[in-house]
Amino acid sequence: MFSLFPLFSRYRCYVLASLCLFISIPSFAQSIITLYANGTSAAAVTLHYAEPVRLAQVVSDSLKQRTVSETSYWLGSSLSTATEPKTKQALITQLTQLSQQHRDDAVISDSFSNTAQWLQQHIHHQRLPVNIDIDKVRLNKADNPLLNGNYQLQLANRPTSVIVIGAIEKPQTITWQPRMAAKEYLTQVTPLTIAANSEVTVIQPDGVIQQHPIAYWNNNHNDIAPGAIIFIGYQSLFHNYSELNHAISLMLINRTL
Repeated sequence: MFSLFPLFSRYRCYVLASLCLFISIPSFAQSIITLYANGTSAAAVTLHYAEPVRLAQVVSDSLKQRTVSETSYWLGSSLSTATEPKTKQALITQLTQLSQQHRDDAVISDSFSNTAQWLQQHIHHQRLPVNIDIDKVRLNKADNPLLNGNYQLQLANRPTSVIVIGAIEKPQTITWQPRMAAKEYLTQVTPLTIAANSEVTVIQPDGVIQQHPIAYWNNNHNDIAPGAIIFIGYQSLFHNYSELNHAISLMLINRTL
């Protein structure tokens, strides 16, 4: 006799995987969106929905709350959960311990400590991998997920700077310049002796992670958007920081403009 159980099992796994792609929090009776319509410096408003709502509807409603004259900077706009990344505190603890272990070198010690402090101050929510551009979410079903629960929506303003963080003494904000590559931005900071010297990690404002070459032998121009983060990885002959660098890069995705 033909059994539907295998087919049902595969279908159930597919549905579960699809739901978990964007929505990984428990169901709620209503959807609540904490909205920063004019950038994080402005006061937040709250949008209430009696049932699950599509992202396109939320973005459309949010635009009606925007009062600044400039258009939203879609590349830096973001949707996040109401909770911070689960691995945030463990990473901060690791960086703090590294700072204590390198007390014999004040600059390196300060670098780990200042990176931990920056993450503590600027990473508050888990960013979701969705596109906020109103035209894209309206036209593409895949970019228009159903939201059910508590979220934070940020309609960003176009920034005028980039951030350099990692293997320097402390994070620095540098004025963004068109067509300026990572190597040129690094001339304005002083990397540590344990800084990676062949490439840096760039987290673009939409959360996309890229590797940009900075050495003379692999020089290749890559554009950096306003509001991006340039992360200089830690590198040493005596310590393998690859896992640490990877963890920091993933954490930086969650920064919102």
